[in-house]
Amino acid sequence: MKKLLFISLALGLILSACGTAATQPTLPAQTGTPTITPTTTQTPTSTITPLPTIPTFTPTFDVSTIVTVTPAEKAVCPKEDDSVKLSFRFDDYSIDINQEILKYLNSGGGIREVTKELSKIYNQNSYRFIDITNDGVSDLIFDGFTQLYDYFYILWCQDGQYSIFSSEEAVGISIGNRIYEVIDMNKNNVPEIVVYYSGGTGSGIYHFFVGEWDGKTFVNLTPETYLSGLDQLQIDDVNGDETLELILTGDFYVYGRTPPWRQSIHTYMWNGSYFAEQPIEYVQPNYRFQAVQDADAATLVGKLDKAIQLYREAISNQNLEWWSEERQDFEQAIVDAPWLYEPTPSVEPSEDPTEYPRLAAYAYYRIMLLHLAQRQEAEAASTYQTLQSTFGNDPYAAPYVEMASAFWEAYQSTQRMYDGCAAAIQYAVEHPEILVPLGSHYHGWQAKIYEPADVCPFR
Repeated sequence: MKKLLFISLALGLILSACGTAATQPTLPAQTGTPTITPTTTQTPTSTITPLPTIPTFTPTFDVSTIVTVTPAEKAVCPKEDDSVKLSFRFDDYSIDINQEILKYLNSGGGIREVTKELSKIYNQNSYRFIDITNDGVSDLIFDGFTQLYDYFYILWCQDGQYSIFSSEEAVGISIGNRIYEVIDMNKNNVPEIVVYYSGGTGSGIYHFFVGEWDGKTFVNLTPETYLSGLDQLQIDDVNGDETLELILTGDFYVYGRTPPWRQSIHTYMWNGSYFAEQPIEYVQPNYRFQAVQDADAATLVGKLDKAIQLYREAISNQNLEWWSEERQDFEQAIVDAPWLYEPTPSVEPSEDPTEYPRLAAYAYYRIMLLHLAQRQEAEAASTYQTLQSTFGNDPYAAPYVEMASAFWEAYQSTQRMYDGCAAAIQYAVEHPEILVPLGSHYHGWQAKIYEPADVCPFR
């Protein structure tokens, strides 16, 4: 999962040229009076109000700073005694089986006998026999034995004795502990144990433990990590830095949250101390406004190629659906009907003819910005001209064309992105109604609510 760059670092990236934007979809017939009235483009003044800062995210970790842990000396375990036999059953829930196993091993019992018994009741999701302390001796990871709530445990030996680690202090009580993988994610030569579990009956909340041996005990490198509903778990190098990321896809709709809703993607990336959560992403957009919001979000973290692709989708992908305040009310009524014991509404609202020209014009404007940020002047000029020729006479798109013109004129006079952004943001301040179609209260609980500073992120 995924290499994040600051916007300032993204200016030097080289992306494929946008060229002329794709042909727009056929628009529905425009009727009635537009809700946004075009205004005359205002020439930016020479005095520029300082622009607001943009929140920045954790920069990509420098893998060259990783200190590889030298393997420890081979652990000394208790000498096994063939006369010591198992005197208890692993399915006897009336005893503390974990402590019985520890006593058995420290009195000379064989670890292979324990793993043999575990294999009769567990699969690899519930126990592993593998070296996780980097000392050349396999350690035992296993789930607890109670029928409902329990912890997971790790048995390892040193100085001639076995010790036991309980997840009680690290993650608390849990249900259905599952060992997903044992793998060296941060490339320091010590493997991590990736375990996930439910926090309680019927909650659907999954918690995650990425544990690593620190020479004394096992520490959780993903503290306070949880997700409501888990559809997919991956471990992958998504940013190409050789360390591995934990990628969780899930989340479920909870009553009270306004539609529309998509599954969210949570990426945890090694930052030198722990696996830090990156900005939340979402699965493929269903609605045109989602493609625009996803593109704006990708721009903020330096994924400029992805941003351009999403802006193009917003312009040309006819499979993306429309959204409006009336549609939000309709979809919300469908969600609420079972809870309120009301009939499900059946009359769908009519498509809003104003949304496409507004969002498509804004997408052309943002593509122009990305070209300029990468010093692709010819591509930016071509995109600006396409915007003018496609939407210059469209009453719904006019304010976005005017905002683009305000930016363009300020930028051309100084060749500074800062000055162009100042002009565009000032236009948005004076015409706040242009922010509503981009993201406002009716776009759902996952959507971004736009402010003037969001229309131009380059500082």
